[in-house]
Amino acid sequence: MIDKLIRASIKNRALVLVLTFMVTLVGIYNAFYLSIDAIPDVTNVQVSAVTSSPGLSPLEVEQFITYPIEMEFTGLPNVTEIRSISRAGVSSVTVVFKDGTDIYFARQLVNERIKQAEAIIPPDYGRPELSPIATGLGDIYEFVLTSDRHSPEELRTYMDWELSREVKSVEGIIDVNIIGGQVRQYQVKIDPRRLAVHNLTLSQIYDKLESANQNTGGGYISKNSEQIVIRGESQYKSIEDLKNTAVTTAGDGIPLLLGQIAEVEIGPALRFGLVTKDSQGEVVGATAMMLMGQNSLEVVKRVKIRIEEIKTKLPPGMRIETFYDRSEFIGRTLSTIFTNLAEAAILVVIVLIIALGTVKGALLVALAIPIPMLTATIFMNAFGIVGNLMSLGALDFGLLVDGTIVMLESILHGFILKRSFYEMQTKLEDRELAAEEIITDACVRVGRAAAFSVAIILLVYLPLMSLEGVEGRMFKPMAITVALALGASLLFSLITFPAAASILFKNPVFHHSKYWDIITEKYKLLLDFGMSRKKEFCYAGIGVVVLAMLLGSALGSEFLPRIDEGEIAIDIKRLPSTSINYSRDTNSDMEAVLKKFPEVVGVVSRMGRGESAAEPVGTDEGEAMVKLKPRKEWTSAKDREELMTKMKDEILKFIPSSTISLSQPIENRVNSLLSGSKADVVIKIYGDDLVKLKDIAAEFANKLKTVPGVADLRVQRVLGLPLVEIKVDRENMARYGVQAEEILATVEALRLGRQTGKVFEGFKRFDLVVRLKIDATDLEQVENIPVFTSSGSTVPLGQIAEIKLVEGPAAIYRESLKRRIMVETNIRGRDLVGFVNEAQKVTEEIEKNLPAGYRTDWGGQFENFTRAKERLALVVPIALAIIFFMLMAAFGSIYYALGVFIVVPLAVSGGIIGLVIRGLPFSIPAGVGFIAVSGIAVLNGVVYASTLREELEKGASISDAVYLAGVHSLRPVMTTEVIAAVGFIPMAISTMAGAEVQRPLATVVIFGVIVATVFSRVLLPIVMEYLLNIYEHQERRKSAKRRLLEKRAFGHHQFVHDNSEWLQTHSETQEIVTEEDTSEVDVKKRSQPKKSSKRTKK
Repeated sequence: MIDKLIRASIKNRALVLVLTFMVTLVGIYNAFYLSIDAIPDVTNVQVSAVTSSPGLSPLEVEQFITYPIEMEFTGLPNVTEIRSISRAGVSSVTVVFKDGTDIYFARQLVNERIKQAEAIIPPDYGRPELSPIATGLGDIYEFVLTSDRHSPEELRTYMDWELSREVKSVEGIIDVNIIGGQVRQYQVKIDPRRLAVHNLTLSQIYDKLESANQNTGGGYISKNSEQIVIRGESQYKSIEDLKNTAVTTAGDGIPLLLGQIAEVEIGPALRFGLVTKDSQGEVVGATAMMLMGQNSLEVVKRVKIRIEEIKTKLPPGMRIETFYDRSEFIGRTLSTIFTNLAEAAILVVIVLIIALGTVKGALLVALAIPIPMLTATIFMNAFGIVGNLMSLGALDFGLLVDGTIVMLESILHGFILKRSFYEMQTKLEDRELAAEEIITDACVRVGRAAAFSVAIILLVYLPLMSLEGVEGRMFKPMAITVALALGASLLFSLITFPAAASILFKNPVFHHSKYWDIITEKYKLLLDFGMSRKKEFCYAGIGVVVLAMLLGSALGSEFLPRIDEGEIAIDIKRLPSTSINYSRDTNSDMEAVLKKFPEVVGVVSRMGRGESAAEPVGTDEGEAMVKLKPRKEWTSAKDREELMTKMKDEILKFIPSSTISLSQPIENRVNSLLSGSKADVVIKIYGDDLVKLKDIAAEFANKLKTVPGVADLRVQRVLGLPLVEIKVDRENMARYGVQAEEILATVEALRLGRQTGKVFEGFKRFDLVVRLKIDATDLEQVENIPVFTSSGSTVPLGQIAEIKLVEGPAAIYRESLKRRIMVETNIRGRDLVGFVNEAQKVTEEIEKNLPAGYRTDWGGQFENFTRAKERLALVVPIALAIIFFMLMAAFGSIYYALGVFIVVPLAVSGGIIGLVIRGLPFSIPAGVGFIAVSGIAVLNGVVYASTLREELEKGASISDAVYLAGVHSLRPVMTTEVIAAVGFIPMAISTMAGAEVQRPLATVVIFGVIVATVFSRVLLPIVMEYLLNIYEHQERRKSAKRRLLEKRAFGHHQFVHDNSEWLQTHSETQEIVTEEDTSEVDVKKRSQPKKSSKRTKK
């Protein structure tokens, strides 16, 4: 079939080239519309149900909201994890589904269960809502609104009703999360003493305001030929409307107005978060969140265009300042990818020209780089694969041009062999036909080998397809992209290349490279030297493998190298009792400290959350985003780790009571979504009692402090939130005749207030809130609040309730339906796996002595690495076994397969040595490099084995054949190996953004190819000679036995005769096998056909 395909492509060369051109154009079009991002989105399929219930403590949130929702979610199909957070006033329950679950189907399942949970949750405790359809890479654009002329309330109002809506209307934006400023409220602050004087209760005020603030319709009337709609309007439109509301009527018939018993004003709502910038005070911040599956680069472009449009319409004095733009990081990583690819392409072309000795042939081979890549983009768009640092940055041009190199080598070799046939043609037409015949025969001869080589490389990448979880989402797209590009390169080499070559080489020039003559002569000397010292070379090869194993055992391990995002995210955790105003002041101090670093461009800090429940964080938690200058402009630190350490030391001088953790924005967000933590390593402790959990966590933390490499160690704070607890005294309530709802209404009105409706200002709407005019921080005032009894008299709140200041849970974390606490740490200056192994040893005693019902679990990046390692350890041997059986089927012998596979340990050993030399730990990208270099090694082993079999078929002896195969396969093998290594050099030495991920992969391939090339060019002939001698000996014995059995049918006399012959043959065979072959043919004599090779006994 391949033969027919090649012949058909040459015969219809014009059609093939036109179709190739059209496919290339389609590929260029798709490349412009390819979804682009910096790194793969590794967020799992998860749906969060968030509930805002202001005023409830974490215990009530857990009891009345979180736990019922968890119970409803239990039993959903394809669920792998349920975790939740209960904080003061907010609940968040996250359901994680199996990979591959459709996100919209998952949201539908969750939404159905939410409806069931609503029937269990008390009506006044809020309603669960689904979080936006966003991922860990969803926060793509963050900006602040500032002004020297406007108040925080005015800034927030403009952000809520103008700016955010404009941004949210951008295609690809699912939501805009706003934080900071002051939310505008219409507030009714009631004096409780005046209520008592007029014999009014809070419930009556609530009812009056709710009933008075309504519009209604009265149908319509018909008058003559007209229909007139009846409309009743009673909605509040101003402060005066509220003040003039009659709440009751005195005995003399004079109405009592709301303004007489309360202060009615516009004021700020109780807030749960704030934003400060560059130590210049508060601003209003917003984060544009991208819809899952969108092209982040295009969405950011659209947002930036819309922001520029909005700037022209801003009120005088207002300014929009961007402090996080994902497209900047994407631009840096794309620059890294395309710079490395361009440099690699140039190097590959140069090597091709030198190696092949023909410029036009080298350029034709070089077309196997852009055309397959553009073809791959067509299918990447079709399959929804995002172009990023992994999917595009891991492509090796050496693999793409392998097939075409084999084709061109075969063509050039064919021209040399059939030069006389070509030159004997006198007519131009005959010469062109002769050239076409030579090209056709040459391509057909190696077509199957080219297809087989691509099949091997594809099988080598097969293990990556089996990865699951984070590692699967990270590396599967890369494996699919490589497979698409390789498949396209195969089609190019089998279809386009022969067609183009038949046109390009109509008038061939017979090339003869002096460089290859010199290299070949040097190789012959090396090969003769090796064949004369077989044992020494075998020992050297074994020594390299053993050395690599010893070095590899001490090699550190990590999941992924940390990518430099260009920004630093500082995670801040204060004491749960920290006030929001104190957080604002200390944030400003921290920003001033950070601005002193010459590497810092600007700092924006956030504490708490916005008014929505999308981010369930408290006012004791926050994050500072530090924007950095380009690395080349740094002066006070040589790398990111040193800068982070210096920053942390300076920050802690100003806010020593806080826990500081330095990371990066995307890294933080992804870690938080995947494991509920932003740290590299997490110890999760499960149990029921929060105090016990806290004590156990403290023990773990004390042990971890002793482990080298620990950084930003912290224990999740679950206790320490001060509460004003108002606990009803039911006996006194019964004595005075006080209803519980009156006490609860009083408590609600202390600070938060009861929302009794909305006040409209055009299309804007603001909450109407009733609260008591009292200082809630003064417990004596709280105790003296009058509460109405059933007889109409009043009693102080302190007489019917116990009021005291207590300490309660700050947050309650749950996972797998159990409470849990986390010990979190980052790692600096050490590999991930080595740290965890040592940490597990020092904490082993604690885990053994855990109380009954308590357990631990280690998570974070370590969990991802362990899962990936276990999966690859299972699948890689299977893939190699499949390749081995393919080689057996292709060559019809196990000995050829064994010989080819001898190169793999050498290539892997070279990769390990490369990691050690460059001081890089083993990581999943390095593992991908080992997979790639194994494929290259097998491929080049196949080229040698195929050449060896051809020499044997020509009648050469085993010793001559292994020698000649090494010489004849030198050029194609060296060319492909050098190109494979050269293609990765730019990735190996790059220091640009994102190069951290490519560096281990490139290092493994380059060093693996070098070691495999140096040793295999001698070791492979030695091993193959040994294996083929065994094979020949076994075949001779089988042949002799077969002849012996055939002779038995002819009688005893003939049997004795044949048996004697067999014994003689067996004796000769044993002599051949046992004698050591130390006589190797001199290189110069081998080149002289008249002189035969000698073999001498030791």
